Amino acid sequence: MSEQPVSDGLEGFPHPRESRTLIGHEEAEQQFLSSFNSGRFHHAWLVTGLKGVGKATFAYRAARFLLTREGESGGLFGPPDSLDSAEGHPADALILAESHPGLSVLKREYDPKGKKTFKVIRIDDVRALSDFFGLKSSDGGWRVVIVDTVDDMNISAANAFLKILEEPPAQTLFFLLSHTPAGLLPTIRSRCRQLPLKPLSADQVRTVINPWADRLSEEQLATLLALSEGSPGKALLLQQAGGFEAFLSILSIFEGYPSFDPDKLHGLADAVGRKDGEGLYRVLVELFPWWISRLVRSLSTGFVDQDLLTGEQQIMAKLGGHQSVAFWVDIWEKSNHLIERAESINLDRKQVILDLFLKTTR
Repeated sequence: MSEQPVSDGLEGFPHPRESRTLIGHEEAEQQFLSSFNSGRFHHAWLVTGLKGVGKATFAYRAARFLLTREGESGGLFGPPDSLDSAEGHPADALILAESHPGLSVLKREYDPKGKKTFKVIRIDDVRALSDFFGLKSSDGGWRVVIVDTVDDMNISAANAFLKILEEPPAQTLFFLLSHTPAGLLPTIRSRCRQLPLKPLSADQVRTVINPWADRLSEEQLATLLALSEGSPGKALLLQQAGGFEAFLSILSIFEGYPSFDPDKLHGLADAVGRKDGEGLYRVLVELFPWWISRLVRSLSTGFVDQDLLTGEQQIMAKLGGHQSVAFWVDIWEKSNHLIERAESINLDRKQVILDLFLKTTR
């Protein structure tokens, strides 16, 4: 396997293609199977939900189900009632090795010149699918395309992909994964059957992350479950590269709002600026806009039905007392813009972290 960073997995944890079980999404699985068994199977599925909720795991599970059935819609014992597939099937090994001729994954690719992952899925990535569609399935079975995520397409790539959806190749199924389907081209959404994956319960998130939570105290685990908001991926992110401590640092810095403790703020910025600070930086730029959106939701609802940590509501109330909800929505937008700009022109990591906080006081 390549050691290059990937855009469709969480570093340090198994890739979704390696997961054979899907927890908490039985309803979505049954919707998919009902369509499959009905004989009116839709060719394109827009799988939506929170980032890290299991969309890619579902897509690979469904792809494995189709590619191990050799194009058969029925079976010896009647219509299938789950997406389970036989472990050890030749197709299974090929999927794990990323070499199955019937499966293509469209994602942000690695740029060897820039030595980082491209910011978007480009039109050339979409055009490369023509080679995949040009290959005839050896057994007359399915070909599957997973787009992880369709949100990452630039406008040229989205328009090129739309043409494929308008005239889909025979016996080809598309899984378009999306965290924010409202931002997609309406014409793309209209050509897909939407399949929403709901947030998991705290117990379900615990079950998913349990293999990596053995060193956590009950208090730490309870905190992760509360912060995950039903997304196992979010919980795992908080374990990654000091993510749990990074989150607490964000809260600690905002405790002094509208002033910031210079030792806390510059200490965090210095940490990401070090040679070994890349991982911490990646976690922080994921967590900062997410927590601002969490702040906006909590302020907008008056903290009703919000699962907040001890002390978190007090910090949020302080921020809401100084600035309006509209102000924090604007901060969320500016934060995302700064993070995207930093990625495109390679801004200094330390300065990015400083700017994220300092913009909230201007």
